[in-house]
Amino acid sequence: MNKLRYDDWALTIFLKIVALLAFLWSGFFWSGVTIINFYQFNTAESYRATGFLIASILLLISIVLMFLRMYIIQFPVCVVGSVIYLIQAGQLIDKIESYTVRYIFEIVILIASIILFMLHLAWVISSTMAENEKINTAPAESIIGDGITVNYHEAKKPEKKRKKKKSKKAEPETGE
Repeated sequence: MNKLRYDDWALTIFLKIVALLAFLWSGFFWSGVTIINFYQFNTAESYRATGFLIASILLLISIVLMFLRMYIIQFPVCVVGSVIYLIQAGQLIDKIESYTVRYIFEIVILIASIILFMLHLAWVISSTMAENEKINTAPAESIIGDGITVNYHEAKKPEKKRKKKKSKKAEPETGE
């Protein structure tokens, strides 16, 4: 799993901070106010508060996974949380138009999640392709199996083994 992680850069950090701020405004503050309001004052429609609570928990998990750089796991969690959240918010926005400003910022979290997921997916694909290219262009051992390796980009001739010369011993001179 650590092989699939990469270091953050300015764009990813910016997207994470924007998503966190959008969550604090829309998912934490206004969702919290709505949850408390429905549970205390409008118990007949407390199912909406439960929907906001589930969606806010899923979005919080998504934000945490976003900061841990687990974008593949984070993306589906964010999509499910966003769908639940927007369905609940849509029912309130239909009744009162001023709620749009309160709940629409959740879309920013979804857009940031999509961008981070696509960047991560592009990085995984490019690193996998680079690894495959490295394997495909690696030097291969000869078919003959004589220990000669061939790199097609840098063709080198194998060194010949030199035989040791036998030293000729000086034959004794005969005085005949």
